[in-house]
Amino acid sequence: MLMKTEFAPTNLIVDIIVHPAFQCLANLGEIRNYKRNTVVIHEGDKTGGLFIVLTRRMRVFAMSDDNRPREITLSICGPGQCTGEMSLDGSKRSASIITLVPTQCVCVDASVVQEQLSISPDLAIAFMQQAFVRARHATQVTRHALFSDTYSRLTALLKRQNDPATSQGFAQVPTLTHAQMAQQIGCSREMVSRILKDLVLGGYVVRESDKTYQVRSQLPARW
Repeated sequence: MLMKTEFAPTNLIVDIIVHPAFQCLANLGEIRNYKRNTVVIHEGDKTGGLFIVLTRRMRVFAMSDDNRPREITLSICGPGQCTGEMSLDGSKRSASIITLVPTQCVCVDASVVQEQLSISPDLAIAFMQQAFVRARHATQVTRHALFSDTYSRLTALLKRQNDPATSQGFAQVPTLTHAQMAQQIGCSREMVSRILKDLVLGGYVVRESDKTYQVRSQLPARW
């Protein structure tokens, strides 16, 4: 559902998007405003198009198809970043995208993106660089999911949240609920709550007044 425009006007797109190639592409799209918790893209959809975030954040996630649906967060996209490019080849959407807060973005039709790719080497390179970053991130997520226990995945998330330099090009979320942490690392909310409680009691982690968790001392290798 679209909302009334209440964020940055069109002439500020160039100031928000850092990469020049994405700036030009954004000017060819349509600005849209979404409420919090709006699913912008559904996994399996056949619709094409690219989304470039102007303000706030969107979460890219996938769901299991068993009798007990679970979610895992694949990435967080913030201002200046784009998502939805995996369907530019005409295939179905491989993941869903939901807004974390009221978010403004630019939607660029797939045909427009493909046309620009054919005439702009800079745009093609920008997409290729983004693909490299996300492939490395996907490799890390897979490695943690297959070879790490829940405690190791959670502590790795805490370290990333405390060190923006490790974001690998993805937007950081200042405050995560226990449920959102569970979605990030692929486990239950109850398990996250239990581990965090033990870490806080042990003095390794402090819960700040803004509900963020700050690492105060070296986290144990195993719990």
